[in-house]
Amino acid sequence: MKRLALIFMAALAFTVACSEKEGGSDAGSGTGGPLTVDFTISANPCLVGQEIELKATVAGGVSPYTFTWELGSDIKLEGQEVKYTFDANGSYITVLTVVDKSGKKVVKRKNLVVNPAEVPEQGTVNLLWANKVTGYNAWSAPAIADDGSIYATTQSNILYKYDKDGKLLWEKKFNHTVEGAGTQGTPSIDADGTVYIGTGSANGAAKVYALNPDGSEKWVFSDFWCAPTQVLSPSFFSPICGIGESNIYFGNCGTAGTMIAADKATGNRVAWMQNEKGGGPAGGVRAGVVITKEGMLHWGGGKYGFFGVAKNTVDGANNSGVMWNWQVWNAEPDAPANNNQGALGIATIGGKTCIVGVVSDVSGYGPKVYAMDSATGEAVSTYRVEDSPAMDNGSVAVTSEGYIVATLNFSNGQSNGGIVLVNPTSPEGKKVAEYRVQEKVSCTPAIDAAGNIHFATESGNYYVVDKDCKLVVKKKLKEMLLADDRYKEAFAKLDAAKVWSSPVIGDDGKIYLQFTNNDAAKKREFGAIVCMQIPECTAPGNTDWPMIGQNRRHTNCQK
Repeated sequence: MKRLALIFMAALAFTVACSEKEGGSDAGSGTGGPLTVDFTISANPCLVGQEIELKATVAGGVSPYTFTWELGSDIKLEGQEVKYTFDANGSYITVLTVVDKSGKKVVKRKNLVVNPAEVPEQGTVNLLWANKVTGYNAWSAPAIADDGSIYATTQSNILYKYDKDGKLLWEKKFNHTVEGAGTQGTPSIDADGTVYIGTGSANGAAKVYALNPDGSEKWVFSDFWCAPTQVLSPSFFSPICGIGESNIYFGNCGTAGTMIAADKATGNRVAWMQNEKGGGPAGGVRAGVVITKEGMLHWGGGKYGFFGVAKNTVDGANNSGVMWNWQVWNAEPDAPANNNQGALGIATIGGKTCIVGVVSDVSGYGPKVYAMDSATGEAVSTYRVEDSPAMDNGSVAVTSEGYIVATLNFSNGQSNGGIVLVNPTSPEGKKVAEYRVQEKVSCTPAIDAAGNIHFATESGNYYVVDKDCKLVVKKKLKEMLLADDRYKEAFAKLDAAKVWSSPVIGDDGKIYLQFTNNDAAKKREFGAIVCMQIPECTAPGNTDWPMIGQNRRHTNCQK
């Protein structure tokens, strides 16, 4: 019996020894094979103040294991499962080091993004009315006629007209033979009520319509021009028609694009722009056409820069080509620029009439808030926003103090989107104030009579800040609609209220804005136009350029 007992005890000891060698601890099951490690993060990105959990998984090696976490350079934690709450935003390299009993070590790294805490809603916004529209909005902004009626369009090639109470009066369908040709132009309204709008975002589809207030066609322009060596294939993206006394001015984009003048009464072509060799302005027209009080026409050709030409030279042409007065390239010397499509503005700086805007270069240079002399194209002021990434549709408004308000993009983990106010009275410009959020602002801001600045974001938020950039109003557009019994059923499938469009302020202080359901192509089937009012806004600002297109009719003319 004693011998049997000794044999049993020896077997038991062997089993225990094997168990310790092969693993079986709470940390994982060590098989003796290669040590492999991974981990999960409960929320990435997460927010400042949000507790997250990190869990490690391990296979192979020899248990027990030790787990060491490094969250950035200053935070160290121990354990297979750990929790942590960040009090500062940023991008953190998260390093997990696992060491098994035999001393084998495996290191696993992942990037963890901590975004700033969300800004809480603030202030009062009254939703007066809302209308669901077919298709999504691509940069087009509403326009308000003198009788208070509102025009709005969508990428689905429909122009809607509403009365001041939001009742649909009519809708106009633009027919394009080219597949994928949408409407991205912004309506502009003449003093007699004629509505001009460019359509056709796909190559070969561009047209410009002049419509009577009842929706009937006054004329349709398709007589675009390109150099004899080019193939005519016009497209119309984001420009707004500039309204002159007898002509309107618009353009198509692409390498074969140009700026066109057409007779307002007939739609007949009056002039087009070409260079000394018979070619058109590179890039055509992607922004503009704006008209200064001295009679200069200006437009932007994306990465090919900006152009200026005397309006009387264009108006005096007899259906012929005209050479522009100047061109300024917006690219850095050693880096190409992107095709920024942000709207242009006009401001008086140091007694000079200047075109103003924001343009973004690639390769990490950051956006430039610029002002250039309308007469010569010479730089008057350039301010570099070094901590903000590239923009594709940033734009500007001008305050009563003459400050340029530019909209910005953001980086993951950083509050570097939002707006910045620049005083352009020095060549380098000077930042006066800023309101920065972790959101992309692709619209043109709007200035109200109190000097407040209105803008909306691609995240679906509406902001109002005062002239010192202190928050006055923040409202979530989606939640505002869904909380209203009149609209919660119609917008039940609303995923997001993504805003590319620009707020427009009527003479009575009412605010009009468009948004699209989502930026995912399969979810772009609808959008909305809303009419809002806030106590702080009683009228548009009395400035050189208080909103997109200069005024509620979007004439694109300096007053």
